[in-house]
Amino acid sequence: MNLMFEDFKERRNLINCDDMTKGGQPRFQVSPMINTMCRMKFQSDLIEHTDDNYLIATGVNGSIANWAKGSFLSEKSMFDYLSDNYLKKLRDGTAMFLADFSLEGYHVDWLFDWFHAEAKRLHIPDQCIVYVTGNMLIAEQYEEYADMRGIEDRIKCIPYAGFEEFISIQRLKTKQYTIDDDILFKEQNKTWTFNCPQKRARNHRVEFFDKMAKNGLVSKGLCSFPERGIYILGEEHDKDTGYYIGRVHPEYCLKTFVTVVSEPQYYEEELSTFTSEKVFKPIALGHPFIVLGGQRSLEVLKSRGYETFSDYWDESYDTLPDNQRMDAIIELLKYIDSIENKVEWYKSLRPVLEHNLDQFKENCSKEDIAITELKNYYQEYFYDHKIHQLEYFYD
Repeated sequence: MNLMFEDFKERRNLINCDDMTKGGQPRFQVSPMINTMCRMKFQSDLIEHTDDNYLIATGVNGSIANWAKGSFLSEKSMFDYLSDNYLKKLRDGTAMFLADFSLEGYHVDWLFDWFHAEAKRLHIPDQCIVYVTGNMLIAEQYEEYADMRGIEDRIKCIPYAGFEEFISIQRLKTKQYTIDDDILFKEQNKTWTFNCPQKRARNHRVEFFDKMAKNGLVSKGLCSFPERGIYILGEEHDKDTGYYIGRVHPEYCLKTFVTVVSEPQYYEEELSTFTSEKVFKPIALGHPFIVLGGQRSLEVLKSRGYETFSDYWDESYDTLPDNQRMDAIIELLKYIDSIENKVEWYKSLRPVLEHNLDQFKENCSKEDIAITELKNYYQEYFYDHKIHQLEYFYD
């Protein structure tokens, strides 16, 4: 697969855009997926001058309106920053364009309409657009959208759990504990029922913390939530966001029996199920987990080879409506807290914990399924199928 960049050193495209996000970052950045492909050498070539087929990739971040339409940043669409040469290549079917939003899982109901409208406005084939996102439901959401509208010429949507491999790198920077070490610590030290680190005050996190407080659970766990003045072991959240994203903290798992993963998206109206770095941290540490996230979060993890804990507790919460899902997780925490001999119970989880550790290492040592899907689509677009000419674009 050939990759083309305007800035090869930084692996960036759309570099003529000088808009900055509210967080002070460039509006368009390096694509996380492409960066991983280049770093791990997954059969990709960087080409500076060629008439061959190639992929134009950019990373996007922040809110969708900001990177797509422009919003407060500028009046220009993302596609307005494509060079004349890039547009020519896209129009004649010898280039593809990839927008990589895999660092986030946000979704909005107008995004698919916008992609198709932009393709029509710029006279480029819909099929040359690839959208990569951390929303793991995106492919089926788009297929449903396109089927309902009878759309034949479709963009390509790929869900990518890029934080999995990222956490594998971060894990190597921390002290290594085995499952035996974990059990021995729990036998010899005070251990809380659960840990639940929450930093940014999102609506579902406020609601969940208040439910924990109402049910007497806050004192049972290592909880952090600056919104309510609560910090794990007295640790204040005074560092930048990147520090907490990359930190893998074994102590939280050593001192608790289960991790409550509080994902950024939760409500059905958010149209997203996102597997962020938060869910891969307990997996990488050999710790059991409960996911306070979008519906079907456990289903997504199973599709990546992981096992969950349905043999040990009720995981039906994963498919319940918003209000019922949160209450079910509260009841689950109360159940785990009520277990008398938690250490022996924890030992019984060992087969799942060991499997997940092995699966994590395997997943992170090979090409991700999303990268394979991209490479297959690239092959299909340029070689296996004749690109039909959309002559009406030029009428």
